[in-house]
Formats: sequence, C-alpha cells, structure tokens
Amino acid sequence: MKHIESQIKTNYEYSLSNLASTINNLFDGIYQSNYLLALDPNFLKIFTTEYAEDDLTKYADYTQAIRSLSRVKSSSNYIDSAYIYKRKEDIIISDNGTYLPEQFYQNLFDTKQYPPAFWHDFKANHHLFTILPPSQTSGNDRNQKESTISVVQSTVGGRYSNNLYIINLKAEAVRNLLRSYKLTPNSLIMVSDPSGNLLAASQIIDSDLHAFMSETLTDPHEKFDMTYQNQQMHVIKYSTNFFFRDATMIVAVPHSDITSFLNKMKNWNFTVTGILFVISLLLSILFSKRFYAPIRSLVQTLQRSEHKKKEELPFNELEFLNTEIRRILMDVDQLNETLSYSLPIATQHFLGKMLKTSFPYDNKTIDDYLMKLGFRFPNRFFQIGLIQCTFRKPFYDLYSEKFQTEASDTVHRILQALLPKKHPTYILELDTNLFGVLINPASAIDIDSSSYFELIDTLFRQDEAALRIHIGMGLVHENYKGMQISYMEAMKALWRVSPFDSKRIVYYSEFDHEEPRFMLNKTEENILTNLLVAGKREELMEQLKQLIKANIDQSISGTSMKQLLIHLYLIGIQVLKQKNISFEQLAPFETSEFLLSADSGSVEEISGFLFGFFDRVLALSNPSPDTFNIQRFRAYLDTHYAEEITLDILADKYNTSPKYMSRLLKNELGTTFYRYLQELRIAKAKELLIASSDPIHKIWEQVGFNNRNTFIRTFRNLEGISPTDYRKYHQPESLSL
Repeated sequence: MKHIESQIKTNYEYSLSNLASTINNLFDGIYQSNYLLALDPNFLKIFTTEYAEDDLTKYADYTQAIRSLSRVKSSSNYIDSAYIYKRKEDIIISDNGTYLPEQFYQNLFDTKQYPPAFWHDFKANHHLFTILPPSQTSGNDRNQKESTISVVQSTVGGRYSNNLYIINLKAEAVRNLLRSYKLTPNSLIMVSDPSGNLLAASQIIDSDLHAFMSETLTDPHEKFDMTYQNQQMHVIKYSTNFFFRDATMIVAVPHSDITSFLNKMKNWNFTVTGILFVISLLLSILFSKRFYAPIRSLVQTLQRSEHKKKEELPFNELEFLNTEIRRILMDVDQLNETLSYSLPIATQHFLGKMLKTSFPYDNKTIDDYLMKLGFRFPNRFFQIGLIQCTFRKPFYDLYSEKFQTEASDTVHRILQALLPKKHPTYILELDTNLFGVLINPASAIDIDSSSYFELIDTLFRQDEAALRIHIGMGLVHENYKGMQISYMEAMKALWRVSPFDSKRIVYYSEFDHEEPRFMLNKTEENILTNLLVAGKREELMEQLKQLIKANIDQSISGTSMKQLLIHLYLIGIQVLKQKNISFEQLAPFETSEFLLSADSGSVEEISGFLFGFFDRVLALSNPSPDTFNIQRFRAYLDTHYAEEITLDILADKYNTSPKYMSRLLKNELGTTFYRYLQELRIAKAKELLIASSDPIHKIWEQVGFNNRNTFIRTFRNLEGISPTDYRKYHQPESLSL
C-alpha cells in the first residue's frame, strides 16, 4: 500500500509537470496570436482608434478585423470565439460579425457569471492578460449549456487601449485535457490562479468543488489527506506558472483507487502461498540430492563456450565461476554505461531547464535529484555544443505536411546515431529545431569533439537548399555551473555563425568572443536619406552595395544583418513620412513576411529585397509624370469610359494599390469609383438616346456595358425609367420619325 501510494505521488509529479507544459503551450499559442494580430494594421487601428460616427471607412476595417478574428479562432481547437469590445463606440466585433453589446451578451453569448455591466466596467489595470474563471453560456443553439474560460487582453502588439480583446476558450476541451492526465479512474485535477479562483477542473465545477479547492489551498503542506464527498482523498499540490502568471495544480486521489490495485493480490493470497510451499519443498529435495551437479554443469557449459575440452576442467570449479561472474558483471557495467548515454525524458527536461535558467542549486542538490531520476554523470567536466536547424522555403514547397512534422524527430535520430563513443555524450532537445550536444569528458584537455560536428556539418550540407545547420561550440568547464557557462558560450558562438560565408561551425574563444559590429553609422544614414529624397537611384544603389559588402567583410552575424535590414527599411519609411506619402501605398511590396522570417536569407536575397524596396520608395517619393491628378483623371475617363476600366488597372497606371486608389477617388469624386463610372456611362447613353436613332443594343455597347440587362437595370436605377421611355420622352420628333 505504501509503495503504490508513493509511486502514484511520484508519477503525478511528472504528470502535472507535463500538464503544466501543455497548458503553457496552449496559452503561448494565444500570445502568438496576439503577436500576429499586431502585424495587421487594420486590427491595430480598430483596437486602438475610436472612429467618428460619420466615418464610413470603419465598416471596411470591421470586415478585415472579422477575418483576422476568424483566423485566430480557427488556429486552435480550444478557442470557442474571439471578439473586440469597443466600449466607447458601444459595439462588439466578433469572428461571426458585429453586434450591439446588449444583443451579443444577452441573446447570443449570455454568461451567468459575467453580465454586460461586468464587461463595461472591467478594469484591466494594465495587465497584459487576465484569465477569468469559467462561466456557463447560453443564447443560441451553438453555445447552449456550454462553458467558456475568458482570456481578457487590453494590449495588442504593445499598444494599450481602453477597448477589450477577448478570447473565449472551450471549458469542455480544457476539461478533457485535464482528464487525459488522470492516472487513476476517479482522480480529480484542478487548476487555481494566485487569487484562489478555480480556472479549470477535470469534472463539472460546482459549489462543492469550489469549497474543496479553497480548503486545499489553505493547507500549507504539498501532500496531505482530506475528505471530499465522504471519500478519503490523498491531495497533491504542484506550483507552476503559465501564461506569465503563477498557478497551483491540485490532484486528489481517492484511497479506494490506491487500494484497488491490491484486490487481486488479496484474492490470490492463499493460492500463491500454497503454490510457493510446494515449489520450495521440491527445490529442497532436488538441491539436497544433487547440490553440486548444476554447478559442474554450468562450469562445463562456460568452458565449452571457450572451446576447452572436458578433461581440462580446473581443480577448483568455484574459483572458475567467480572469475566468469566478474567478467559478466563487467560486461553488464559496460552495457549500462552505453545505455546511460540515452537520457530519459524527465532528465532531458531537467537539464534543459537548468541550462536555460539561472539554476540556484549546488552540485550536491543536483546530483541527488538526478539520482532520484535514476541517472548520474560519470565525470565532472562538461562541454556544450548547440545545433540550430533552419528549414527553408524549398523544404515546405517540396515535402508533405507529414514529413515536415516528422523532420525534427528525424534530425534528432540522426544526431543521436552518430554520437562519438570516446566520451559520454548526450542529445538534448532544448527548443524547436534547437539541439544541445552535452559532452562529459574525464578531463578538461582530453577531448576532441570537432570531428563529430564536422561530420554533422558535412552530412547536412547535401540538403542545404532546404535545411541549413548552424553549430556553436562552448569551452570545457567543471561542475554544473561550468555546464551553464559552456551553454552561454555555445549560444554566443551560435549567434556568430554568418549566413554569408561557407563556415557553419563557430568555436567560442575567450580571447575573441566579442562579435565585430559595423552595421550603419549616422553619416551613412544621412547619405542614404538625402539620395532617396533627391531621387538619385544609381548613387543610392551603389551606396547600398558598398554598405552590404562592408558588413559582410566584418563577418556580421545573421541576427545583426537582420537588424541592419530593418534599419534600412525604417530609413525608407521615414522618407515617405517626410513626403506625406501614406504607408498603405507600399502594399504591393510584401515586406512583413521577409522581415519577420526566422531565416536570415542569403546575400542575394537580402540585396534583392533592399533594391526592390528602395526602388518602390523612389517611385513613390519622386513620382513620374503619370502621378495622379484629378483633372487628368476625369479627362482620361471621358476618353476611355467605354473600355474595361477597373481599380486594379488604375492602381497599376498610377503606381499605387487598389485599396488606396479607391479611397483617393472617393475623396476626390465625392462618391465611389464604380458609381461615378456608371453615372458617366449613363450620361453618355442619354446623349446618344437623344441625338441618334441607333438601336438600344448598339448604345449600351458604345458606352461600355457588357450586356443589355445590366444596362437597362442601371439606367432605370439612376433615371427612374427605361432607356426606351427616356428616348420617347426626350428625343426630338424629327429623329424619332
């Protein structure tokens, strides 16, 4: 009973750790959606800006925001809905559309615990996120008798707003997640925030459960017994944090679940005792009759395996067995040493946490903990190497989704299979596509790990178009503190791997660990700005080429090169701002995907991006004679109204985006472009109806309509009568004759 109870406690500690990691990943995904929404200028505008009542552009922005919220909802099976509550404008924009708060909260998404007044008066207190306890919802067939957990945010992309951005999680999905981590059938798992609010549980939350959780939180112990619903429960508390907030996870295991493991043993007690008695009696007879025969037979078998003749048996067979048993034990020790190079999952997790955080414990505490996990390092010296795998665009274009999912595991197996045997060496999966190679040499000088990393570098260069490997190596240090130092050195070395030369392995040097940084000084920034303003393309491109080459000659890293790229990008944006040119006119030039990509890109890719970007800035800041002019535009339409004219064609002609062109024309013309074009065509048709006797089908073709029905319907909408009646009422009598 004590053994099983102890085992359940230990297993639940591991289970809760994994559960905490899973929940953390869930909320980290929500955080990532916040970051992605920050890249959507329409969403940021809606979230941070209050529209004037007569500003009609807000409806187009609302539509874009609805699409963005729909993408957030579809990004996770745990998300029930997402919406923005614009409190000053008194409107809700959700993934399903826009609503008034009373309609949304009372008829569509009625929450018992959080009425409309709660949301109207909600105080975010500048917290990035607030998790509310679950509440039952009702209002329509979709969410009838469902429960949700609301995550309230008042900041998106670092921009604070009085408006609320709310993501509702499916409480049932979270409940099923907790149930999947139960180790016994009747166990109970609960999650509480620092204020004692019950956020989630593996069963339906009621008042009894609230009271039970509150009682467990007041107990200062981490493991204790307590009664719940007339059952004796063993309680385990596990402190963790997720979503940037502390949390407490509580498990209650009924004693009946623990004792159920012993029922079968109790039933078989007498039967097993009787069988054991019979077996012991038979063994006693056999050993008393021929005690020595098995020993002699074993000696003969061992000697035959060594091709010795029967007559060569040693005089002292027991001494021979002693020797053989020692040899077998040595083989077993060697096997255990080999197997120890494969780390258990819990040990990997512990070592990864120790490397990536300032671990406060001393060597003895860490050794004791590792011993509890059934692991120990044979030596006290450590060296860390980091291998960063960057999958490039051709990889996602060429391979299936299934292979893409399994690619990281495949790389891990390859790294594990090629580990050298000279020193104990282990593979740690530290992050997505980031692997640590932990080497445990006997001394600080008797180590040569370069051959292993050179082998890995050579192997993966075969597929460099799809997968790029970067390797950083730290120095050898003593004890666990030294392991952390070696990890930081390896990380610095990894940062120094430049994507612009063939070198993929960088070894940390304590005499030369500062990365040379050239990047961009103030004088060069002023030169580029002045060349952009003056529109001197040739001088500008030559200056850019020299700047990129100078940085490459300084062995600048991929991270610093990306900073230079962003710096140059901001120079172009600043020039547009000086010339009062809208940022939206850059829309045809895709920038976010390249700037936010994890891959640094090659010299050719970065140069091509910069040259194309600055060409676009030059075109906008130094417009050609085709620059938009409303008088010339009206004259153009008067000449070409009968041709096919679309916003895309006009945007291309005037070197801008269709969306910006639409907004510009509406401001200049006082109406939408399509309505203006239709009115112009109908006006021309009216002239032809009065001044000529051409049939109707010729007239609608002459003014640019594609078919008769569209022409007649448009004419009737604008004039109130059909084209035939208009001609009848207005054409001079001589023409009609």
